[in-house]
This record gives sequence, structure tokens and C-alpha cells, in this order.
Amino acid sequence: MSEGYVFDLNRAEFNDDFSSSTGSGELWQVYARQQLVSNLTAILNDAEQYGRGRAVNPRETWLSHNAILVTSPRGSGKTVFLRNCEAMWRSENSDKKDALLFLDVIDPTMLMAQDSFANVIVAQIYQAVNNKLERSNCCDEQSRNDRDDFHRRLKKLADAMGKTCEFNGAIGIDKILKYSSGIQLESYFHLFVESAIKILGCKAIVVSIDDVDMAMERAFEVVDDVRRFLGCPYLIPIVSGEIKLYEHMTQKHFDDKAYDNRCQDTKLTDKGKELSEHLTMAYLTKVFPSPMRINLFSVERLLNKMQLKYGPDSAFSISYLDYQESVLNQFYFLCRNRDARRNWTMPESARELTQLVRSLPPTSLEQSEKDADISNQIVLYNNFKNWAMQKKNGEALVFAESALSLLHDSETVFDIRKILAFNIAQQSDTSLYPWAKYDVLEEQREKLGELFKQGGEKLKNKELLESAFGDVTKANRCSLKSMPPLEFLVDKLYITQKTINEASSFGEEYKLENEGLIEAACQNGLYKKTGGNKSGLIYKNEDLILDIYTESSFYSALSNTYRYVFFSRAFELLVYSLTCQKDDGALINDVHNILTRKPFYSLPSLVDTKIALEGEDYEGVDEHNTLTTSTLVICTKIREWQDENKELLTKLKDYKLVPFLSYCFNSTFTAMNVVKSNYGNNKLPNEHLTDMVVRFKYNVINSIIRSGICGEAIYANVLVGAKASTVRKEQDIAKYERVYQRNIKILTQEYMAEKGGATKEKDINFLTLLNNAVVSNPIFTICTVVKGETIPLLKLGSGLRGTHLKQKAYKPSNDDDVEKVRYKSLENSLDFLASFLPERTNPKRVVESLEYILLTLIDDGRIKAEHTIIDILKHSLSVKSNYSNSERVGLYRRLLGIKSAIYELGHEFFDSEVFEQLDEKLQNLIRAILKLDLGDVQGN
Repeated sequence: MSEGYVFDLNRAEFNDDFSSSTGSGELWQVYARQQLVSNLTAILNDAEQYGRGRAVNPRETWLSHNAILVTSPRGSGKTVFLRNCEAMWRSENSDKKDALLFLDVIDPTMLMAQDSFANVIVAQIYQAVNNKLERSNCCDEQSRNDRDDFHRRLKKLADAMGKTCEFNGAIGIDKILKYSSGIQLESYFHLFVESAIKILGCKAIVVSIDDVDMAMERAFEVVDDVRRFLGCPYLIPIVSGEIKLYEHMTQKHFDDKAYDNRCQDTKLTDKGKELSEHLTMAYLTKVFPSPMRINLFSVERLLNKMQLKYGPDSAFSISYLDYQESVLNQFYFLCRNRDARRNWTMPESARELTQLVRSLPPTSLEQSEKDADISNQIVLYNNFKNWAMQKKNGEALVFAESALSLLHDSETVFDIRKILAFNIAQQSDTSLYPWAKYDVLEEQREKLGELFKQGGEKLKNKELLESAFGDVTKANRCSLKSMPPLEFLVDKLYITQKTINEASSFGEEYKLENEGLIEAACQNGLYKKTGGNKSGLIYKNEDLILDIYTESSFYSALSNTYRYVFFSRAFELLVYSLTCQKDDGALINDVHNILTRKPFYSLPSLVDTKIALEGEDYEGVDEHNTLTTSTLVICTKIREWQDENKELLTKLKDYKLVPFLSYCFNSTFTAMNVVKSNYGNNKLPNEHLTDMVVRFKYNVINSIIRSGICGEAIYANVLVGAKASTVRKEQDIAKYERVYQRNIKILTQEYMAEKGGATKEKDINFLTLLNNAVVSNPIFTICTVVKGETIPLLKLGSGLRGTHLKQKAYKPSNDDDVEKVRYKSLENSLDFLASFLPERTNPKRVVESLEYILLTLIDDGRIKAEHTIIDILKHSLSVKSNYSNSERVGLYRRLLGIKSAIYELGHEFFDSEVFEQLDEKLQNLIRAILKLDLGDVQGN
């Protein structure tokens, strides 16, 4: 018995004769072979015994139930098994190999509609005898007698097998003789077969019947002819087909006889159904006895021991499991996680296995690793696409189509919507993909329901969603793969024009001096130099963050402008920086197009009109257009980032990254939907846009690490409910949010365990390097980080969130309206203080400046003393500090603004209960700032 199975790719596909390779492993159903030989041996013994009995009493006939049923699901190799039955018998029974004569396999699908199946069997036996007689040189009397006897019995059998309609022309004695002939049909058939095997020199004849499951209308006819004619002990029927098919067709036959659906008597109908079911089981038990049923192994059982032979003279060999890993490494690159591979479809039959391996042979996969030829890659991915279409695997089809787009359209203008993996509208095109199974509207409505009040009472997410994907009363559109939640509108998840103006007034300025990109922008007509900016462009990080992470195409009934927060534009820039390395002109053009388009995965991007929001106060029209400058700055940062990671990026092929990026996309945007829900439910007070960027970053890099974990990863999201104060400090993230750290640890452990496993070790190393590179991507580094803390910029929402106090002017300490609560939290103290600052002092800016100083300069929790804080502030303003000149200027402006605002409150403020309720560190910071000499007013 073979210990393994072999699939030789060099064997011609039509050549399924394994008679010359018995024992080589190419015949996969070795256990079924044993059962077949055993059954044939037993039936042969019965046939010989029957022959001896007939020699004594030739008038007595018996029927045997010896039909062998080869059953398994369609495509499991039943045809190959039947075609090799003779070879299996002859190899296992050398002494009796000629005792059985195997007729050619009969395929019912090849019969003409008017052909009788029984006639075909008789004709096959006749043809075998005729061939034997033509080859025989014997002209003796015995041979002539045998031949004449055979033809006489054939004539009688033919007359007896006439159809009823043929009797209609006969009358009287002729009609009686016709019926008499029919009654003796069984005897005539036995005599016919006896005369045949006498000439053929065998003891029994094997009749193989294949592909009945492809001719359902003849299934019962085949079974009934097996029962009536092939019950002769001299004949051994081997019938292939799925037993469920025979049960269904036999049940249908008896249903037609046992009851009538038009019958009004329900009891009679029920009895008829019960009788039909009972007759079906009894009938098939009789025709195909259970000992004679051979179940072929499913392909899943074979794959673990399957070896693929390929190359010149089949010199190379690879196990199927290794082959499958190479397929997954090609088409699911860097996706080792079970969640990332969950939709890969294994071959479900021997037929599918052969088609998969022939479509994606090992040689093509090996060559793909070495060969960068686009035409070869296109052929390979087209074959993968065909496999996906055949299996109706939507995800695999998406990945194949996406890769083909990147391979074929690499020189065109970049638009992530051209990549099918990220285009939910194109995936749900019912005319192209009518078999897609993921109901877009149902899935997205479910995700929308997870948001607090579906994003907000004043927003129209539901109406927009139904407008984009069809009303629920109609046939919903279905996508090829499961997609993450769209970026819905969320109440207060926006930056107001007032906040933007404040940031513009106080933001720190930087200079862009990349003359090459500036010149390219001038040539593109995107930028025009003036006398004041020949030496570079001045920009602010706040503007970059706004242009990447917000969208302003939303208008209220009062012409109010909001910049809502979205993350898909940032994700598109990330994908672009990983997959495209173009010249300056193309880079500028692509990035500018990305910034000017609506975020590709936002709900507004799926509707053509601008969205009206209801009931907000007028704040003025947005005149803060910085896209040109932002384009140049982002291009510069992407170019610098790509240069820093050049070694890694040259090893990454854009078309192979699609499944990996798709996994990160799904994971990240699912997590961000949870973040938005928590924000909408006021669980994230004092949230700034930079805090949201950090949450987004950690979910991106967590998905990168998790995709490469082959074992049990931690599937929780990161920073979805953490306080803003935690999000801003890398040290606190590592301390309180352990999911990302634990996943890194798991991946590191797998890396150590895979030492020596070249492919897996290479993938894990890739993931680690890729993770480190993404952390430093410009979409994240535009946030200012000082000593491990992200500086909060651009407060979200309108007004102060997270405080129950209304903003009002300062009142003296004896006013009863002042809440007598001790605000021990710095965050609450700042909000509390802002509510008492006069509006003309810009309270939000003052609070942000105080928060900036507390987080960046006085980052040690043990520092509280006023004199220590003064020393820190003086040192930070001096040239001896580690801060740049622009940073010192920014700090000076912040301190001056704080000092002016506090003076507005008057000296009595320090004796009020308001001041007493502030955190001690904040109190000492305010006193220290007032004592600084900033050149405006002499410090006390």
C-alpha cells in the first residue's frame, strides 16, 4: 500500500490510465481499491458457483444483488476510479486476472434520447464477442457451434426486449407469442450472457456505468435496468454516482406513483409520502447493498499526504501543504493570520485540485518570486482570477482584479478607487457580480446602528446610505467581500471655523525648502512663485492635519461650514506612499488629487450633492484654503520617507500588497467606528484631532502586526476608549493599552521559533520592518511629539466638551453661582478655568497653551513647586535649551497670551474660590507665568 499520493503535472490531462503506475501513488483511492478487489473476488466466486449450478440445471435462473456503487461527491475522481478498475483487478489477482472481462465504461450522457439503456448493455456484450470472433483463427466445429448458439440466443433476447408498442400490430397467436417471449426475458438474458462468456473465455463480465449524476433524467432508468437485467450473477455492474442523487430520483419516481398533490384528502397524501419514502430506501438497499458501496476518500483527506511532481521529467517534488503555502504567500502576501486567510477556499474535489494546480503550477509560483516581468505576472493573476470565479470566491476575485489593475495601470494617475479591494460601490455592481453575497445595505446599516444615535439626530446617514445602495424594499446590492463600516457623519466630530482661525493665529510656522518639488508644482500650474516666497514655503502642521483628516463639503441651512473628521484620505496617502514611487511631477499631481477628492471611503463620497445639516449657528464661510501648500509639504515628506525606507520598499511589490492592505483597512476602520461611537456618546471628552490621529495610527500598526501572527493573536482594538490624556503619552499607551504590545510579543516569539524557516521568517521580518516604517509615515508624523507626548491640536466639536459648566465671565468668590467643587484633575481644572475667562481673551487658546506647557515642559508628575516651574520656563525660553528658535518663539507667544488673559481677571481672582478649586500644579503654573518678564509687563 502506498504511504502517500502523487500528482504528476507532466502527465497529460486526458491520460487517466494508471495501469502502468500501480503502487506509485498516482492512484489516490488506495483504500477503495482494496474494497473493490475484495468485492470483485467475492462476486466472481458466486458467478463460478452459479455456473456450476446451471450446468446441472440449465432451466433454473437466479438473481443476485451484486451491483457495486462507487459513491462520492461530484468531482471526487469517480471516473478515474472506474477507468482503472481493470488495472487494479489485474495487478492484485495475477492468477485470476482473465476470469473477469471488463467492458468499456458506459456514459449515459452519451446515449441518444431514444436509446434504451438495456439495449446498450446488450450491444456492448455483443461487440465484445464479435471482436473476439474476428480475432479468432479457430474454425473448428465447436467454435462454429458456439457462435451460432450465441446468435440464436441474441435473436431471442432481442425479440423479448421489444417495446409494448411493438406488440400492437400483432394479433391472435402472434400476440400471445410476443407476450410469452417477454415473460421469458430473464431466462433469455441469462442464456445470452452464458453463451457470451463461453466465447470470451471468462467467468463473469464487469459492466461499468459512469456519470449518471450528469444525466439526472436517466438516473432511475439506470438503477431499474441494473435491478432487472444486471442482476444476472454473470454480470458485475459497477455504477458511479452520489447516493443522494439516486435517493432523490428514486423518491421522485415513487412520489409520482404513491400520491397526487391535487388530492384533497391530506391523510391519504401523507400516507402516500410515507410509503414513497419507505419504498425508496427498500429499493436502493436491494439494488446497492451496503457491503457493495465504495466511498471514495474526500480530497481533504488526501491533501495532507499529497506530493506534486513537476519540472523536466518530473524531477522536482513538493508537498501539497507547501504548495498551498506558496500560493497563499503569492496571493495573500504577509497575511499569515487565520482571520486574514479565512476566506481562502480549499479544493473541494479531486477535479478542483487538478484544476488549481494546473492553473497555478509550482514553476509559475517559483518564477514569480524571481521574475518581475509584468506580462508573466498578469498571466498568473488572470489564472488566479479564473480560479476565484469558478469557486465564486468574492474576496479572491477582488484581490486578483486589484493586482491586475496595479500591474496594468501603474503609470496612470493614482486613485485608490481603481483598486477593487477598496471600492465598495464597484464591488456591489450586480450586473458584473450577480453572485456576490455580502448585503451592503444590511451590513452598513448594522454598523451605522453601532454609532450613538446613528451618528446624531440632525444627521442623515440613513437616508444617504439608502440613496447610495438602494432602498431596503428593493433587491439590495451585494459586495464581493465583507467591507468595514463606511465613514459616517458623526455629530460634533468636526473642527469649527472658529477653532481653525484660532489655530491659524497661534500655530507655529515651518519652512519648506524643497526647490525641486516647488519647481515641479510651478510647471504643473499648481503653484506660482512670488517675490516673498522664493526661498521656500511657510506652512503649519495644523494646516496639514486639517487637509489630510478633514473634509469641508458639508453645509448647514445657514451656510455654516464644518470640517468633519475622516480617515480614509490618510489611508489612501499611506497606500500611495507604500505602492507608488514616481517622479516629482506625477507625485505632486497624485497627492493634490487625493487632497481635493472627498475621502474615498466616506459616506459623502458615494453621493453627488453636498450635504445640508440642520440647526447650527452661523460661524462664517471657510476661507482657509491651504491645499497647494499642503500638497507640496506632504510630497516632500513622502519623498523623504520613501528615501529613508528605500531598501524595504524595493522589496515590496505593490500588486502583492493588496490582501495585506485590505486586511489592515478592514481592521482599522472597524476599530475607528467604535472610536466614533464612543466620541458621539461623550465618552471621550477634551478630544482633539491629534488624539484621533494617534488612535488611528495605533489601530493601523496593530493590524499590521496582527496580520502576520500565525498563532492566536489578540483581536481587541486599540485605544478605542482610552482617555485623551492617555492617548497623548506613549508611556501611558504602553502601560494601559496592552493589546498592541502583546501582539508584538507574540510575533517576536513566532519569529524566534521560525528561525531557519526561510519563507515565514522572511515574512515576519518584513512585517516588523514595515510596521516601523508605517509608524514614521508622514500621515502620522505631522503631529508634533515632544519627549514622547503628542501636543494636542484642534479641539473637536463646538465649545468645550466634557464639562457641565456654561462659559461665563469671572465673578467674585462670594457669588453663589460658583460651584464649590475641588477640581483635582488637571483636565477638569483647565475646562473649569476656561469657563470663567472673558471671551475676548480666547479661552480655548489659553487652555490649549496651558495644557501644552504642562505636557511638554513640566512632564514630571512630581514637579509642583512654583520656583521650580519658573526655572523650567526660563530655561525653555533661553538659547541654552534644546528647543529650536521657532519653538521658543511659539512658547513665548503662548506665555504672553496666558499672561494677558489672567490679567483680565484682576488681582481678586487669586483670592476667589474659582482659583482655589484649581489643581495645585495649575495654580503654581499660573503664578509662575505672571512672574516672568516677557517684555510686556514686569513680572511680580
